[in-house]
Amino acid sequence: MPRDGHLHAPCMLAETLKILDPQPGDVLVDMTLGLAGHATAILEKTARDGPGVLIDWDPSMLALAEKRLAPYHDRIKLFNRNFTELPHIMEEADVEYIDLAILDAGVALPQLLDTQRGFGFQGTSLAMSMADPNDARAAEIINTAPEAQLRSILRRTQSEHRSKLIARAICRARQRKLMESSSELAEVIAAALPRGRRKSSRHPATAAMLAFRIFANQELDNLRAGVEAMAAALRPGAGRMVVLTYHSLEFRTTRDAIQCLATGHAIPPWLPAPADARPLIRSLTKKPLKPSDAEATTCRSCRLFAAQAV
Repeated sequence: MPRDGHLHAPCMLAETLKILDPQPGDVLVDMTLGLAGHATAILEKTARDGPGVLIDWDPSMLALAEKRLAPYHDRIKLFNRNFTELPHIMEEADVEYIDLAILDAGVALPQLLDTQRGFGFQGTSLAMSMADPNDARAAEIINTAPEAQLRSILRRTQSEHRSKLIARAICRARQRKLMESSSELAEVIAAALPRGRRKSSRHPATAAMLAFRIFANQELDNLRAGVEAMAAALRPGAGRMVVLTYHSLEFRTTRDAIQCLATGHAIPPWLPAPADARPLIRSLTKKPLKPSDAEATTCRSCRLFAAQAV
């Protein structure tokens, strides 16, 4: 894991601060604390009396963040929980409403660099878990799931043809030897795919491994539930929220959730809205914001959604 002196700068921090506009006394909830980059910058502006409810599913990330947050220890509460549990967390923290909320859907840099996590192409395990490096769910899926289920998982990020090629290759490979690491999985996936004519800096297994990671962590279901929980917890008429996404599946999940919350229903826009529709939020961004050219390359795919409680 990176040393404290090499912490990754949070993506789109300037835009986040401008939209949230932290004021003294504001209650902050960071749904995905990570290395506490966003939280630290916001707590600096909420002065000595602005409390923070800070959540991370990964205990190792929480431990790293806690060191960075030492100057604010008297006004923050840390929770090693899934952010979908926000209503229960707020009750435990004795917080009724949120003034400022942020959910950064990206994977934290230490998680990506830790080979034991199995997120990368050089991983030494197949954990792929956001919460527990010892979680064997992804390994169990990859080594035991029927080929049809593998194809179904892969279809989130692959064409039907590529899904079939990869699923078939995984089944053949595990008959010879159960896969034990993400590096083995990446090799099997790459070998199963036809070589493209265009050169690309992206590893050929990137999208397929993302599909397995999303499935193992229930990332999209959790993301939608988290966005809905944030919106419901905002201070009426004033609370503001920011969601940062990094790939098209996160983008669509967040966009659809915010659209439903802003209209108060899930009926298509070309049909009349129901009489009992009750919007919770209004969007603060006509289109999701993109990072500036000054952002790190790891932030280039980031898109920022923002909304305010009605």
